[in-house]
Amino acid sequence: MHLHSTLRMALAFTILATASFADTANDIPHQKSLTLQVGQSAVIYGYRGDCGALPGPGDVKVPALKTGKLSIGKPGQRNSRKCGGVTPAVEIIFTATAPGNDSFKLQGDPIRIKVKP
Repeated sequence: MHLHSTLRMALAFTILATASFADTANDIPHQKSLTLQVGQSAVIYGYRGDCGALPGPGDVKVPALKTGKLSIGKPGQRNSRKCGGVTPAVEIIFTATAPGNDSFKLQGDPIRIKVKP
């Protein structure tokens, strides 16, 4: 009976550990500045949670923009000065919808976007 409990605990730990880590093959860039045309999309940022963890539901806060929309993409990883290295994150995707310029910050990191017609 003790072996069965130990195996159950090991399995539970493995499932939790796997679920808490992002896809290490998906390195998410931080685009400090980019130019797109209306209709184009690009991954612009990796939004992290607490160091070593993906952001939880409702933790991702993005501003409304005049030139496009921000959405959440796939999990992955990014380099973080605050965390001292690589940490799990989710992609933030910008989709250009109107010509113009936007400047904003995500988690304190500046981003500038120019959208051409």
